[in-house]
Amino acid sequence: MTQGLVLTSLGELEGFRDRFPVDTSRALVPVAPEPTSNERIGWLAEAAERALDEIRALDAAEREQRQTIEGQLARSRRLREDAERLEVVAAQLREVGDRAGSLAGSVLDERAQARAEALIPTCGQLATEADVRRGRLIAEAARIESEPAIARLLDQERRQEEERRVQETLRRVEVLMDQHEYKEARSLLHVLAEESSAPDLSGTLETLRLREQAVKTRMAESALREARRCYRREPVQAIDLLEALDLDGVVEEIARHVYGCWLHACRRLGLLAAIHYTPAFAKGAVLMPAEDGRWEVVSALGLSHWERGRRFAPQALRGARPLT
Repeated sequence: MTQGLVLTSLGELEGFRDRFPVDTSRALVPVAPEPTSNERIGWLAEAAERALDEIRALDAAEREQRQTIEGQLARSRRLREDAERLEVVAAQLREVGDRAGSLAGSVLDERAQARAEALIPTCGQLATEADVRRGRLIAEAARIESEPAIARLLDQERRQEEERRVQETLRRVEVLMDQHEYKEARSLLHVLAEESSAPDLSGTLETLRLREQAVKTRMAESALREARRCYRREPVQAIDLLEALDLDGVVEEIARHVYGCWLHACRRLGLLAAIHYTPAFAKGAVLMPAEDGRWEVVSALGLSHWERGRRFAPQALRGARPLT
């Protein structure tokens, strides 16, 4: 006879665990047999084909919808073109009406006067009709363009056009850099950078700065070598060589040597009562007193619009000192 057991806790069950062997030969959950390699490949191929069919259907639907939208957009553009033509026509009609009014007041022939007077209200009515039709065309074009799908297409076109314009500007900047037109290239980049849709131009601006610096430094080094060879015997020639340099962005050491050589050459001119004015690093001018009490530029380096012969009042040259 089987004796029953009454268990009141999991701890008591643990004590009798060995008395109840577990049959592990049967799985509690049925396991499906793994498909063969060929079956799996076939299933994957069918799934890929179904996905491809779906993509093709989506592409076809997208092409059809885009064609419809592009047709509506083309109609909107034709409406706006017609509106522009009507604007021109209305302006021409008003001009004709004005001329007819002038002619009616000055012509001597009574029949010509009557014909001119008749043209005035006719031209006015036609101009008004043109304005009304133009307004209707613009309103219809705006209605078409306000539809969400067309608005998205217009936005895509604007972004693409902006991207083309940006790329054209960057290509123009590259050409200008190759031509050593750094000022114009920098101006284009700054204008582009002010636009909200412009890309990050920091790398391009840095490239521009380095290329400009390298070219200006090479030019300064070459002119400095020539000026050093001749500034003692031919100071005017040395001054001409150095005055033409643009030292903005040039390596500081080179700019300092250029300025020093230029100043030595100016001193070799033997100018009496000359002064030396230097408002900033590697920028300065040598001036002589003029008959009108002002100071006249003999030579200037690094100062735009300080051409030879220009005169300045003494108060504009604060800090100037004798050229010794």
